[in-house]
Amino acid sequence: MIICKADTLNVDAESKILIKQIVVTGNKVTRYHIIQRELMFQQGETMIIKDLDEKIKRSRENLLNTSLFNFVNINKQYFGNDVYIIIEVVERWYFFPVPIFEIVDRNFSEWWRDKNFKKTNYGFYLNWENFRGRRENVKALLRYGYAERQGFLYSIPYIDKQQNNGLVFMALQTRLHEIPYMTLNNKLVYFKNPDVFVRKEYLGSVKFIHRQGYNKTYSITAGFQYNTISDTILALNNDYFVSGQKTQSFPLISFEYKDDARDIRNYPLSGYFFSVEFTKNGFGISDRDPSLSYIIVHGKKFFKLNRHWAIAGSAKLKVSGLNDVPFYNQIALGYRGDLLRGYDPYVINGENFVLFKSGIKYTIIKPDAIKLPVDLPNSFTRIPYAMYLNLFFDSGYVRDRRFGALNPLANQWLYSYGAGLDVVTYYDLVIRGEFAITKKGNSGIFLHLTAPI
Repeated sequence: MIICKADTLNVDAESKILIKQIVVTGNKVTRYHIIQRELMFQQGETMIIKDLDEKIKRSRENLLNTSLFNFVNINKQYFGNDVYIIIEVVERWYFFPVPIFEIVDRNFSEWWRDKNFKKTNYGFYLNWENFRGRRENVKALLRYGYAERQGFLYSIPYIDKQQNNGLVFMALQTRLHEIPYMTLNNKLVYFKNPDVFVRKEYLGSVKFIHRQGYNKTYSITAGFQYNTISDTILALNNDYFVSGQKTQSFPLISFEYKDDARDIRNYPLSGYFFSVEFTKNGFGISDRDPSLSYIIVHGKKFFKLNRHWAIAGSAKLKVSGLNDVPFYNQIALGYRGDLLRGYDPYVINGENFVLFKSGIKYTIIKPDAIKLPVDLPNSFTRIPYAMYLNLFFDSGYVRDRRFGALNPLANQWLYSYGAGLDVVTYYDLVIRGEFAITKKGNSGIFLHLTAPI
């Protein structure tokens, strides 16, 4: 059979064809059934050509979103009313015994402001993705420095023949010499004792995941968490945990539903994402149990207008069942993706929050790849890249009834706007620089390593 990158016959889009054979090449590690799970067509299936073209496009996106492959090409060749599908994949490098040197601030811009190299972690982690070629993931972590952490994770995406159900096991220990014990003027106030771990955390959990079709997943997580702080932290903030307690221990349970139909998840230009999460931390069975419940609803929508322009918007809402949430459990805006752009130096904690993001993108360099002239596996020598210019407007509100008097950015509507440049490259890496202006007219340039929406 001759493999080509274009149709060999000029056939009508409404014609019926038979998928005679599906051929996969390049999967030296990944089992065929893992690839087959992501395909929206099957060998022996009959359909009209225009439907097949759409399913090929969606299947390629599904395969890329597994994070198993750097590149995926799906081509077809016609012989009369039969079509042969040729899937070419370039696998990633799956085994990473990697040394750790990482910053520990809330985001890169926050660390860059002070450039404090003492706020770093070091050690190593062993990450074996696509373990046994079955998309399993094994992680072992030994990290020391500013925030010590040791842990183990084992993810089994499919435990049944239909490849619908999976499990994730996790155990984690974290010990810190320095922690924030309060927020003042929306800045974290830290205490450090180099001789004593001022906070220790221990967590164990198991998650059951059910995948329905290609986009929808349902999960339930059950676990137990135990946290403890030093006497000094308790003296500095009596409301750090449940008032007057040095420890916090509780069972936890969480339910989550996701519908993820983005084209490329690390940097989408079309599609949508929707999730609902309900989490219960504790049940009030002891005075060290916070008995905290919250719901998070998150939606994103992406529109590709033409070859160069795309727009996107998102909304996220968190509602807590209590008005006296302990400081440790008050996490709202200012952490990783939950950020009003331009307010990077600030933390806006509270019981409830709503966050809106919007943006319009212009493609400066469309997605492409370069091949390095070195004798290494394709996993390393073919490097993807793309560049986008974006304009944005964000707004949000945090309700903080407990500590809001000390943090003026809470309990008021905030907004920001600006422009940025996004570079998308190797292994889902997004390098993002933005110039942002806040509600009060403050401005700055901020760097991030994740997609804006």
